[in-house]
Amino acid sequence: MKRLINSESVITRTFRLLFLLAVSSLGACSTMQATDTGFLKNRSEMTTSKDGGTAFFRSSTPVDPHQVRSISVEWAMPIDAVVPETERLQLASMLKTAISRETEALPKNVGGHPVVIRAVITRVETVNPALNVLTSVFLTVPLYRGGAAVEIEVLDAETRQPLASIAHAYFVPITEFKSRFSALGPAELALNAAAVELAKLLHEKS
Repeated sequence: MKRLINSESVITRTFRLLFLLAVSSLGACSTMQATDTGFLKNRSEMTTSKDGGTAFFRSSTPVDPHQVRSISVEWAMPIDAVVPETERLQLASMLKTAISRETEALPKNVGGHPVVIRAVITRVETVNPALNVLTSVFLTVPLYRGGAAVEIEVLDAETRQPLASIAHAYFVPITEFKSRFSALGPAELALNAAAVELAKLLHEKS
């Protein structure tokens, strides 16, 4: 009986070590890199953050966030990607709603230009809730983080010139523990974070 218990202990420790190695390799690339799909007209003019997770541009032209003529969201990932069509539509709708919500929350800017906003979802990292439950048992934390990347541009409604652009990529941090047990939870948080960053960018010179 004692030998059997020791064998189980060795197996448990080995399993834990393998998962720790996986976590270490995952942590080596802790920041999702902002994408460059060619969607943004002025990508070469954008400033990239030190960690590579965000690139942004803001012109000096004032914007009135309460004069958003339209918001459109596209999908840049391959049709045969692991995210089913229903979930792609769900994420696109969620991003559109988040952008609308965040811009409407900004103060009006009398004299600011009316705009149209275009966005494209360029990467989605879903999670496997069942595997995250398993890794939580052995490591006390879920292994798979999940997240998303998006590119957004704000164009003058009349001239169609870029007034603001952002490429934002985001792995959900461990503090968002509950989201890791929902397949799309981390991606939804990441897209919401992108909408928040866009609003901050617009507010800078509004």
